[in-house]
Amino acid sequence: MEIACPVCGKVYRVPEEKLSAPAMKARCKACGSVFLIKRDSLQGRESVEGSESREKSPQEHPEYPLSEAGGNEKNLGPPVDEDQSASGGHLANPRSAGEQGRRDYVAIVVLLSAVAALLIVSVLGIKNVDKESVFKSLRSIARVTDFFEKKRPGLTKKARLKKDRQDVRFLHHLSLAHQNFRNKKYDTALREYNLAIRADPGKYEAYYWRGQLFVLKKEYEKAIQDMNRVLRLNPSYQKAHRTLGWAYYEAGRYDEAIGALNRYIDSNPKDGWAFYERGLCYYKKGDVATALKNAKAACDLGFKRGCEVYKRYQ
Repeated sequence: MEIACPVCGKVYRVPEEKLSAPAMKARCKACGSVFLIKRDSLQGRESVEGSESREKSPQEHPEYPLSEAGGNEKNLGPPVDEDQSASGGHLANPRSAGEQGRRDYVAIVVLLSAVAALLIVSVLGIKNVDKESVFKSLRSIARVTDFFEKKRPGLTKKARLKKDRQDVRFLHHLSLAHQNFRNKKYDTALREYNLAIRADPGKYEAYYWRGQLFVLKKEYEKAIQDMNRVLRLNPSYQKAHRTLGWAYYEAGRYDEAIGALNRYIDSNPKDGWAFYERGLCYYKKGDVATALKNAKAACDLGFKRGCEVYKRYQ
């Protein structure tokens, strides 16, 4: 037969032969309530007759503490679910109505909060739809995301704005410098290149073109310094090796010029000017045979001056 606790509703299966007395006192293992188990007048059925507070003298009856499966055989058996009482299977404690009600209440509150947030965002979007950007309605949310953005690695919003302004200044001065360079206003171009470098010293372009300007002004040591800066910032920029080789040659540093031209030729093997320039370096060093080989290579690549030198000295 099945016995249910009148307080929490936990159901137990009790063998009928264990109910030897007309009334027995039992203690629920789930909630600790004490209640009486009495035999009804109906045959084969038992009912629970209230808790300890409703009975006149529960101490008059022997107490049989309820136990789980595997306990003392004299105690009541493990709980069973009402859905499987007929089949004899054992199930877990049924969920109380109070606990289920609390969970339903929490779910309803969460759902209503989500709906309210959606309505607020929609109203703000409709209110500001005619302005410059529809995203202005989400500024309050953006402030929150900016707070978390500062926690992430990388540039913050303030740092990005500073970098953007830095890029604008750099490009402005670089453009003015190129314009003056083309118009042969070298002093003005040099001043603008300096301003571009001051705006962003981490970009190699201004150093490269300022180095080219120093070559035209025959300030070769300054040109060498700028080309070395270019290669430190961007080692793959091969044109810097070409200009560096010419500046080293004009400065009389022939071995360094040959090294720079070798690095350039390795990545640009069809540049006849580079072979011709390297031949001049060997000629200055007194190695006429190697100089002629380089002149011949320049001629084969279509560099006319290399052909003239090769025909003259072969």
